Amino acid sequence: MEFNLTGTIQNVGIKDGKPKVITLMTSLGLLLIKISKQARIIGISDLAPGYQVKVTGQKKQDFKTGKIKLKATRVLSSSKPISTLTPSVAFNSQIHQDGEIPLSDPLVITVKPAKILVCQKSDCRKRGGDRVCAILEKELVQRGLEDQVTIQKTGCLKKCKSGPNIVMLPDKTHYSKVEPHKISGLIEQHF
Repeated sequence: MEFNLTGTIQNVGIKDGKPKVITLMTSLGLLLIKISKQARIIGISDLAPGYQVKVTGQKKQDFKTGKIKLKATRVLSSSKPISTLTPSVAFNSQIHQDGEIPLSDPLVITVKPAKILVCQKSDCRKRGGDRVCAILEKELVQRGLEDQVTIQKTGCLKKCKSGPNIVMLPDKTHYSKVEPHKISGLIEQHF
């Protein structure tokens, strides 16, 4: 099924220099939308927090869980940025064929909370994982994001030789060899 949405970009998940996901604030809540390869080939401009965009694409529903996944086939900018603030908003609903999102529907779109996974296995800790975790906590407090972003200490993230390793959620962006002086920029980019 197709969807059409208009909203403000709150965050852009970039991997290998290409945008992979966006979080879009619509009139009814925050959506996580994956960007299709087709949309990246066509070319996407003005994907930055605060920009007003119109997104069209396909939605798929997992009938076992009721969750709906959104994949953008086209993202068009409609204005300059309004704000770069990322509200901590989530909602439960379904998107219909016409692009409307009624709040009364029982199906659920789950927007995962913002979270930073920090590897705490011995290789990452030896390479500075504890320091990275402490600096992440300090940066979140300084920005007033400690209630919106959770730091979760995890087991191995499978990149032991390139630690310390972190993962930014909900867009699943992995970072290896994280240096303390780059943490501020990572927080700014994702939140």
